[in-house]
Amino acid sequence: MYKQKIILAILSMLLLMSMPGIALAYNMLTADELKIRLDTKVPTILLDIQKKTAYLEHHFYGSVRTFAYPAKNDKDLESAIQGVRMHEQTGNEIVIIGPRGGRPSQRTVDYLVTRGVPEEKIFILEGGIRDWPHREMLLDIKGGCK
Repeated sequence: MYKQKIILAILSMLLLMSMPGIALAYNMLTADELKIRLDTKVPTILLDIQKKTAYLEHHFYGSVRTFAYPAKNDKDLESAIQGVRMHEQTGNEIVIIGPRGGRPSQRTVDYLVTRGVPEEKIFILEGGIRDWPHREMLLDIKGGCK
């Protein structure tokens, strides 16, 4: 019994230590790659998960606003179902636009996958909108983005 507990503890620690490697499985898209997609009009669903205040300060034209941030639970992510429906209708790839492209974006990917969107059809904007270098391409409702 004692040996089983030790083995279980060791296996649990190994699993936890391997988790950072799991994050590498998410499909990341650089700012330059997204810019090329936008410039060449590749059909893409831009799923924006920023908070409402941040969305009003800067977002992409045509992006689907969800206000899902911090995307910690299904209640936060309910509005991301729009991305699932759009993907079902068009088959287009989805790019998650988050504040920094971190865990909330990854949780959004997880949510979309559990609702049937193939993992290979979902990307996360690396660095999120915060690191987007082409500010002139963003819309600005409140007057904060130049």
